[in-house]
Amino acid sequence: MWVRGLALFCLAVSACSDDGGTPIDAATGGDAPLVNGCPVLAAPQANPGDPIDGDTFASFAAPLFQSFCTRCHSTTLSGAARNGAPTGLDWDSEASVRAHLPEIRNAIGVLNFMPPSDPRPSCAERQRLVRWIDADAP
Repeated sequence: MWVRGLALFCLAVSACSDDGGTPIDAATGGDAPLVNGCPVLAAPQANPGDPIDGDTFASFAAPLFQSFCTRCHSTTLSGAARNGAPTGLDWDSEASVRAHLPEIRNAIGVLNFMPPSDPRPSCAERQRLVRWIDADAP
């Protein structure tokens, strides 16, 4: 329940800069709050249908998930090898990714708690994934 409250709070106070650069806090005009070293990206980073530099699942999202997520979130893993990742949340499956985009967005772009250990995506990679999701994940 507290996670939902934090996410709603962050949504209420943060927004994107007009230039597409560093996210800003809508309430103060300053930098967006940081969680685990990266800005909280509660506000939309793109609009549905935006071209977002041609990023697609195949060209961008799948390689990012392979680099950072499938060591736990994979159809090839089971039991303890998943390191606590729930069964069915498999980021090597495009269908599973698309079915869970809001949860992925929250985990990697708002609360910034995934992945829980190194290697981790940079703040810029997190923002790029959130932009891809916000643009309706082309």
